[in-house]
Order: sequence, then structure tokens, then C-alpha cells
Amino acid sequence: MKVHVDAGPSAPPLNPEEASRLLIQEYSRMAREYDAHVTPYHAPIARRLLELARIEEGERILDIGCGTGIVAFEAAAAVGEGGSVVGIDLAERAVRLAADKAAAAGLRHVRFVVMDSRALRFPAGSFDAVLSGFGHPLIERRRCLEEVHRVVGTRGRFALCTWNPVKALSKATFVVVREMLERRRPAVVAPDVARLIEARKILASTEEGKETQSADGWIRLFRSAGLSSAETVEETHWAAFRGPDAYLEYSFAWGDNERELRHMTAEDREAFRREFRERVTPLMTDEGLIVDWNLRYFLVRE
Repeated sequence: MKVHVDAGPSAPPLNPEEASRLLIQEYSRMAREYDAHVTPYHAPIARRLLELARIEEGERILDIGCGTGIVAFEAAAAVGEGGSVVGIDLAERAVRLAADKAAAAGLRHVRFVVMDSRALRFPAGSFDAVLSGFGHPLIERRRCLEEVHRVVGTRGRFALCTWNPVKALSKATFVVVREMLERRRPAVVAPDVARLIEARKILASTEEGKETQSADGWIRLFRSAGLSSAETVEETHWAAFRGPDAYLEYSFAWGDNERELRHMTAEDREAFRREFRERVTPLMTDEGLIVDWNLRYFLVRE
């Protein structure tokens, strides 16, 4: 469907940096919803990332794109008080929420900082390992990887988790939500929604965005940044939601989805939820709504 925007002053086209910043602002805006409805389901993925990275007690860890601290808090438990963890992100509200959670838990060996992973403010060799659970930058990933290479030094390592867009078992729930949003999208779209749709398309169309759709593309990026030894692990993670509404809470913890839902009428929102419940009924089990997530873990050394 071609998107038409409400009448009013036309906004200039977004460039990739602006598109990235716009989506980061949405992550920031939805930080509390994300922490409530996403963290419980992503925490097992974070634990698996640490397991593959072989994080040990006493190590110094950097978590890039930390969000509300999903990976950082798991890392803090793994390294103990003899180690240290720093989480960085550009989503300011997410960083502030993570810092508040650390303070409330009395964790003195983990801290959170607003920082761009493409320009790390740490000396060379500051960390034993750098981790990222879905937190790599949306653009200029090579700059980020060069910075990672610098701060882990010659003996450090980098572990990254990403969605696997190629090898999917079903993607049924994700596809259903996206298809329903697009089908129910009005002919005239609110300006804030249209800008987010534009931002997603711009980022997906960049050469780097296309390159990182494949494992080989990621490995080429690692090598170009001086990280020549990379192992790829592909796995399926199964998540159990208590029902369709819980999955929709998860889906609408992302700002672009939430804005589309919010711009619907109350009747349309209820119709959307009703249709989703009907369409995912075949996926329901005694344990709830079972969703398969296909993931790639990259374990990288110099």
C-alpha cells in the first residue's frame, strides 16, 4: 500500500542517520513498556549469549545497545562483584531506567551510560568482552565494529545476537501482526506514523542493511573491521506467551507498532485484537501461544 500523509507542511526526506535517530527515539519513548513486555521473553536469549561467549567471573564487560539492561544484568550476575559491566545506548529513557534498576538492586559493579557505539569513550583494551543482544547500530556498523576491536584489544572477544531473517520456521505471529497492520492502514496516514514507515524502509534499503541480512555479510563486516575469526551459531528459541493478548503487548512495546495501533479507532483496535486471536488459535497449546524465534549468534575474536 502506498502511504499518504495527512495534509500539512511536507517534511523533507529522511537520510539514514535521521531515520536511525527517529527509531532510537521510539525505543526511548517505549522504554518502560519494552522492559515490562519484552524483557521477560528476551532474558533467556541474553543468558544463551553469555553462555556462548563464555563470560567468566571477574571479567570486564561492555554491553552495546543495552536498552533497559537485558544483557547487562545477566552479565553482572555472571562476572560477580569482582568484575564490571558497562551498558551503553543512545535511547536515553532506556538507559535511565536501567540505571534506576541497578541502583534499586544495589549493584555497584554495573553502570549505564548514554553513548554512541560508533564512538566509544573508552581506552584501548578496556574490556575482556563486548556483548550485544540485538543492540548493534542501525547504520555504520563497521564503525561500531572497529571501536569494538579497539576496546577489547588482542585477547578480547565479541558476541552478537541478531534475528535470522533468512532461515525461519514459521514467523507466523510476526507476519500476522505486520500483515494486519498494513492491511488496516488507512489511505491517509498520520505524519508520525508515515515518518516511522519511511525510516524503516530507508534503513532496510541501505547497502549495509542488505548486507547484514546474511551471515556471510556480517562476517565480511567483521573482517573489514579487523575481526577475522568469527563463528556463527544458528538456533531456534521457543517463547511461550500466556495467550494472544500477551503477544500483542510484546508486539506493541515497539514504538512504530504502538503508534499505528494508537491511531486506530477504539472499534478498529478491538477488531484487530479479535482477528489476531482467531488467526493464532491453531498455535495455542496447553502452555500458551508458542512462538519460534530464529536467531544468529556471532562469536568473534581478532
